[in-house]
Amino acid sequence: MHGFHILRIIGKPKDKVEDTTVLVTQGAFRYIRHPLYSSLLFLGWGIFFKDPSFIGCILVMAASAFITATARIEENENINKFGKIYVDYMKKTKMFIPFLF
Repeated sequence: MHGFHILRIIGKPKDKVEDTTVLVTQGAFRYIRHPLYSSLLFLGWGIFFKDPSFIGCILVMAASAFITATARIEENENINKFGKIYVDYMKKTKMFIPFLF
């Protein structure tokens, strides 16, 4: 919700979120580049640790791989769109977990 709010207020997308013309670096985006994907990872791993199983482990690892791959694809798109500004932003922030990863 916070990420959506920031994108809506600051990014002011035209028709789609992909049309955002301003790089958002406030709020949660000040520390991590993908707060939505981060929350999905925490949800998936939280569910797994609540009731660990072999199948659950396979599912959460697959979901984590897909989420990470999606984030990397999105980052490449952002580099193409924003250039050096996004590369510098990547150096200042982490992907999913503030100050760690």
